[in-house]
Amino acid sequence: MANSSWSKNSKPRAFAGDKPLNRNASAAGRDFVPHMKAPRTEFPLFNGKRVTPSLAGLDKLLHYYGVELQESTLKQIWEFHQLLRANNDDQDLTRLNAFETMVERHYADCTLINAYVPEWPARMIDVGSGAGFPGIPLKLVNPHIRLTLCEPRPNRINFLNMVIEKMGLKGIDVFGHKVTSRSMTIPVDGVISRAFELMEKTLPRIANSLKVGGRVFFMKGPAVADELKTFHPEDFGYKFIGKHFYTIPNSTQDRALIILEREE
Repeated sequence: MANSSWSKNSKPRAFAGDKPLNRNASAAGRDFVPHMKAPRTEFPLFNGKRVTPSLAGLDKLLHYYGVELQESTLKQIWEFHQLLRANNDDQDLTRLNAFETMVERHYADCTLINAYVPEWPARMIDVGSGAGFPGIPLKLVNPHIRLTLCEPRPNRINFLNMVIEKMGLKGIDVFGHKVTSRSMTIPVDGVISRAFELMEKTLPRIANSLKVGGRVFFMKGPAVADELKTFHPEDFGYKFIGKHFYTIPNSTQDRALIILEREE
Protein backbone atom coordinates (compact mmCIF):
# COMPACT_ATOMS: atom_id res chain seq x y z
CA MET A 1 0.00 0.00 0.00
CA ALA A 2 1.21 3.50 -0.71
CA ASN A 3 2.04 6.36 1.61
CA SER A 4 -0.50 7.22 4.30
CA SER A 5 0.16 10.97 4.19
CA TRP A 6 1.27 13.59 1.72
CA SER A 7 4.86 13.33 0.66
CA LYS A 8 6.33 16.80 0.67
CA ASN A 9 9.66 15.66 -0.73
CA SER A 10 8.67 13.75 -3.82
CA LYS A 11 6.87 14.52 -7.02
CA PRO A 12 5.23 12.32 -9.64
CA ARG A 13 6.19 12.41 -13.28
CA ALA A 14 3.97 10.95 -15.96
CA PHE A 15 5.34 10.13 -19.39
CA ALA A 16 3.72 9.23 -22.71
CA GLY A 17 6.32 9.14 -25.43
CA ASP A 18 7.76 6.59 -27.83
CA LYS A 19 8.15 4.22 -24.87
CA PRO A 20 5.14 3.00 -22.86
CA LEU A 21 3.88 5.46 -20.28
CA ASN A 22 5.69 4.89 -16.98
CA ARG A 23 2.71 3.87 -14.87
CA ASN A 24 4.23 1.22 -12.60
CA ALA A 25 3.80 2.45 -9.04
CA SER A 26 7.11 1.07 -7.81
CA ALA A 27 8.96 2.15 -10.94
CA ALA A 28 7.39 5.58 -10.72
CA GLY A 29 9.11 6.02 -7.37
CA ARG A 30 12.47 5.93 -9.12
CA ASP A 31 11.42 8.96 -11.18
CA PHE A 32 10.58 11.05 -8.15
CA VAL A 33 12.96 13.93 -7.59
CA PRO A 34 13.33 15.59 -4.15
CA HIS A 35 11.85 19.05 -4.18
CA MET A 36 10.26 21.67 -2.05
CA LYS A 37 6.75 22.91 -2.61
CA ALA A 38 6.83 25.84 -4.95
CA PRO A 39 6.01 29.16 -3.26
CA ARG A 40 2.64 30.46 -4.40
CA THR A 41 3.00 33.07 -7.12
CA GLU A 42 0.35 34.33 -9.49
CA PHE A 43 1.69 32.45 -12.54
CA PRO A 44 4.90 30.63 -13.48
CA LEU A 45 7.26 32.85 -15.46
CA PHE A 46 9.75 31.77 -18.11
CA ASN A 47 12.49 34.32 -18.82
CA GLY A 48 10.36 36.75 -16.86
CA LYS A 49 7.28 36.25 -19.04
CA ARG A 50 4.04 34.29 -18.87
CA VAL A 51 3.49 31.48 -21.34
CA THR A 52 1.46 32.37 -24.42
CA PRO A 53 -1.53 30.01 -24.89
CA SER A 54 -0.32 27.78 -27.72
CA LEU A 55 0.74 24.21 -28.45
CA ALA A 56 4.31 25.10 -27.47
CA GLY A 57 3.08 26.85 -24.33
CA LEU A 58 1.03 23.83 -23.36
CA ASP A 59 4.06 21.59 -23.77
CA LYS A 60 6.21 23.93 -21.68
CA LEU A 61 3.67 24.12 -18.85
CA LEU A 62 3.03 20.37 -18.82
CA HIS A 63 6.78 19.77 -18.48
CA TYR A 64 6.82 22.34 -15.68
CA TYR A 65 4.08 20.41 -13.89
CA GLY A 66 5.80 17.06 -14.39
CA VAL A 67 4.12 15.69 -17.53
CA GLU A 68 5.68 14.64 -20.84
CA LEU A 69 3.40 13.62 -23.70
CA GLN A 70 4.15 12.29 -27.14
CA GLU A 71 3.51 14.85 -29.85
CA SER A 72 0.25 13.32 -31.14
CA THR A 73 -1.28 13.26 -27.63
CA LEU A 74 -0.08 16.78 -26.91
CA LYS A 75 -1.82 18.01 -30.07
CA GLN A 76 -5.05 16.30 -28.99
CA ILE A 77 -4.91 17.95 -25.54
CA TRP A 78 -4.38 21.30 -27.28
CA GLU A 79 -7.36 20.67 -29.58
CA PHE A 80 -9.51 19.76 -26.57
CA HIS A 81 -8.37 22.92 -24.76
CA GLN A 82 -9.35 25.09 -27.74
CA LEU A 83 -12.81 23.53 -27.83
CA LEU A 84 -13.19 24.07 -24.10
CA ARG A 85 -12.23 27.75 -24.31
CA ALA A 86 -14.43 28.37 -27.35
CA ASN A 87 -17.51 26.97 -25.61
CA ASN A 88 -17.02 28.38 -22.11
CA ASP A 89 -18.27 31.94 -22.50
CA ASP A 90 -20.71 31.56 -19.60
CA GLN A 91 -18.16 29.57 -17.53
CA ASP A 92 -20.61 26.69 -17.25
CA LEU A 93 -17.94 24.18 -18.31
CA THR A 94 -15.12 25.40 -16.06
CA ARG A 95 -14.59 28.44 -13.87
CA LEU A 96 -10.86 28.38 -14.48
CA ASN A 97 -9.77 31.04 -16.96
CA ALA A 98 -6.01 31.48 -16.89
CA PHE A 99 -4.13 29.21 -19.28
CA GLU A 100 -1.57 28.29 -16.61
CA THR A 101 -4.25 27.37 -14.08
CA MET A 102 -6.15 25.25 -16.58
CA VAL A 103 -3.01 23.32 -17.48
CA GLU A 104 -2.09 22.82 -13.82
CA ARG A 105 -5.50 21.87 -12.40
CA HIS A 106 -7.06 20.15 -15.41
CA TYR A 107 -4.53 18.67 -17.85
CA ALA A 108 -1.59 17.98 -15.54
CA ASP A 109 -3.86 16.89 -12.68
CA CYS A 110 -5.69 14.39 -14.89
CA THR A 111 -2.47 13.04 -16.42
CA LEU A 112 -0.18 12.63 -13.41
CA ILE A 113 -2.39 9.84 -12.06
CA ASN A 114 -1.00 7.55 -14.77
CA ALA A 115 2.22 7.31 -12.74
CA TYR A 116 0.34 5.27 -10.11
CA VAL A 117 -1.61 2.87 -12.31
CA PRO A 118 0.38 0.12 -14.07
CA GLU A 119 -2.62 -0.83 -16.22
CA TRP A 120 -6.04 0.75 -16.47
CA PRO A 121 -9.17 -1.43 -16.67
CA ALA A 122 -10.33 -2.06 -20.24
CA ARG A 123 -13.93 -0.88 -19.71
CA MET A 124 -14.49 2.18 -17.55
CA ILE A 125 -16.93 4.92 -16.63
CA ASP A 126 -16.09 8.44 -15.45
CA VAL A 127 -18.67 9.44 -12.82
CA GLY A 128 -19.38 13.18 -12.73
CA SER A 129 -17.27 13.95 -15.78
CA GLY A 130 -18.33 17.58 -16.02
CA ALA A 131 -16.46 19.11 -18.97
CA GLY A 132 -14.54 15.86 -19.47
CA PHE A 133 -12.26 15.65 -16.44
CA PRO A 134 -10.59 13.34 -15.86
CA GLY A 135 -12.15 11.19 -18.60
CA ILE A 136 -10.99 12.90 -21.79
CA PRO A 137 -7.32 13.38 -20.80
CA LEU A 138 -7.33 9.80 -19.48
CA LYS A 139 -8.69 8.54 -22.80
CA LEU A 140 -6.23 10.59 -24.87
CA VAL A 141 -3.26 9.18 -22.99
CA ASN A 142 -4.74 5.66 -22.91
CA PRO A 143 -6.69 5.25 -26.17
CA HIS A 144 -7.26 1.53 -25.58
CA ILE A 145 -9.69 2.22 -22.71
CA ARG A 146 -13.39 1.87 -23.61
CA LEU A 147 -14.81 4.82 -21.68
CA THR A 148 -18.24 6.24 -20.89
CA LEU A 149 -18.43 9.82 -19.60
CA CYS A 150 -21.29 10.14 -17.11
CA GLU A 151 -22.69 13.67 -16.84
CA PRO A 152 -26.35 14.71 -16.27
CA ARG A 153 -26.21 18.46 -17.07
CA PRO A 154 -27.50 19.19 -20.62
CA ASN A 155 -24.98 21.86 -21.58
CA ARG A 156 -22.07 19.63 -20.61
CA ILE A 157 -23.62 16.61 -22.32
CA ASN A 158 -23.80 18.61 -25.54
CA PHE A 159 -20.20 19.77 -25.12
CA LEU A 160 -18.87 16.25 -24.49
CA ASN A 161 -20.68 14.85 -27.52
CA MET A 162 -19.36 17.71 -29.63
CA VAL A 163 -15.78 17.06 -28.47
CA ILE A 164 -16.06 13.36 -29.30
CA GLU A 165 -17.41 14.17 -32.78
CA LYS A 166 -15.04 17.00 -33.68
CA MET A 167 -11.96 15.19 -32.39
CA GLY A 168 -13.00 11.92 -34.02
CA LEU A 169 -12.54 9.95 -30.82
CA LYS A 170 -13.39 6.26 -30.84
CA GLY A 171 -14.32 3.97 -27.98
CA ILE A 172 -15.85 6.76 -25.92
CA ASP A 173 -19.45 7.88 -25.38
CA VAL A 174 -21.65 9.91 -23.03
CA PHE A 175 -24.20 8.68 -20.49
CA GLY A 176 -26.39 11.77 -20.07
CA HIS A 177 -28.03 10.90 -16.76
CA LYS A 178 -27.23 10.95 -13.07
CA VAL A 179 -25.48 7.73 -12.08
CA THR A 180 -27.59 5.68 -9.66
CA SER A 181 -27.81 2.00 -8.88
CA ARG A 182 -30.91 1.90 -11.11
CA SER A 183 -29.74 4.05 -14.03
CA MET A 184 -26.19 2.76 -14.41
CA THR A 185 -26.20 -0.96 -15.21
CA ILE A 186 -23.41 -1.09 -17.81
CA PRO A 187 -20.98 -3.83 -16.71
CA VAL A 188 -17.56 -2.19 -16.26
CA ASP A 189 -14.14 -3.14 -14.94
CA GLY A 190 -13.27 0.27 -13.57
CA VAL A 191 -14.74 3.54 -12.33
CA ILE A 192 -12.95 6.88 -11.99
CA SER A 193 -14.26 10.04 -10.37
CA ARG A 194 -12.88 13.51 -9.62
CA ALA A 195 -16.15 14.69 -8.12
CA PHE A 196 -16.42 16.25 -4.66
CA GLU A 197 -18.85 13.60 -3.43
CA LEU A 198 -17.79 11.41 -0.50
CA MET A 199 -16.61 7.93 -1.46
CA GLU A 200 -19.27 6.34 0.73
CA LYS A 201 -21.91 8.15 -1.34
CA THR A 202 -20.48 7.11 -4.71
CA LEU A 203 -20.01 3.39 -4.06
CA PRO A 204 -23.74 2.54 -3.72
CA ARG A 205 -24.44 4.36 -7.00
CA ILE A 206 -22.18 2.01 -8.97
CA ALA A 207 -23.40 -1.16 -7.23
CA ASN A 208 -25.09 -2.53 -10.36
CA SER A 209 -22.32 -1.56 -12.75
CA LEU A 210 -18.86 -2.35 -11.39
CA LYS A 211 -17.96 -6.03 -11.58
CA VAL A 212 -16.57 -7.97 -8.65
CA GLY A 213 -12.81 -7.59 -8.91
CA GLY A 214 -13.24 -4.21 -10.59
CA ARG A 215 -11.52 -1.11 -9.29
CA VAL A 216 -12.58 2.40 -8.34
CA PHE A 217 -10.16 5.32 -8.70
CA PHE A 218 -11.02 8.37 -6.59
CA MET A 219 -9.12 11.59 -7.39
CA LYS A 220 -9.17 13.67 -4.22
CA GLY A 221 -7.80 16.81 -2.63
CA PRO A 222 -6.55 17.49 0.91
CA ALA A 223 -9.97 16.94 2.50
CA VAL A 224 -9.64 13.20 1.87
CA ALA A 225 -7.36 12.95 4.91
CA ASP A 226 -10.34 13.57 7.18
CA GLU A 227 -12.65 11.47 5.00
CA LEU A 228 -10.38 8.45 5.33
CA LYS A 229 -10.54 8.60 9.14
CA THR A 230 -14.13 7.39 9.11
CA PHE A 231 -14.32 5.58 5.76
CA HIS A 232 -14.38 1.77 5.92
CA PRO A 233 -14.52 0.27 2.40
CA GLU A 234 -15.26 -3.22 3.79
CA ASP A 235 -18.68 -1.90 4.84
CA PHE A 236 -19.46 -1.61 1.10
CA GLY A 237 -17.75 -4.80 -0.05
CA TYR A 238 -14.46 -3.16 -1.09
CA LYS A 239 -10.83 -3.18 0.01
CA PHE A 240 -8.04 -0.65 -0.31
CA ILE A 241 -5.57 -1.29 -3.12
CA GLY A 242 -3.64 1.98 -2.96
CA LYS A 243 -3.51 5.35 -1.23
CA HIS A 244 -1.24 7.71 -3.16
CA PHE A 245 -0.60 11.21 -1.78
CA TYR A 246 1.40 13.73 -3.79
CA THR A 247 1.73 17.37 -4.80
CA ILE A 248 1.52 18.54 -8.39
CA PRO A 249 5.15 19.46 -9.19
CA ASN A 250 6.05 23.15 -8.89
CA SER A 251 2.67 23.94 -7.35
CA THR A 252 0.86 24.06 -4.04
CA GLN A 253 -1.84 21.62 -5.15
CA ASP A 254 -2.02 18.56 -2.87
CA ARG A 255 -3.65 15.54 -4.49
CA ALA A 256 -4.54 11.95 -3.62
CA LEU A 257 -5.47 8.91 -5.68
CA ILE A 258 -7.44 6.38 -3.64
CA ILE A 259 -7.86 2.97 -5.30
CA LEU A 260 -10.42 0.38 -4.14
CA GLU A 261 -11.22 -3.11 -5.40
CA ARG A 262 -14.67 -4.66 -5.21
CA GLU A 263 -14.74 -7.95 -3.32
CA GLU A 264 -18.44 -8.76 -3.29
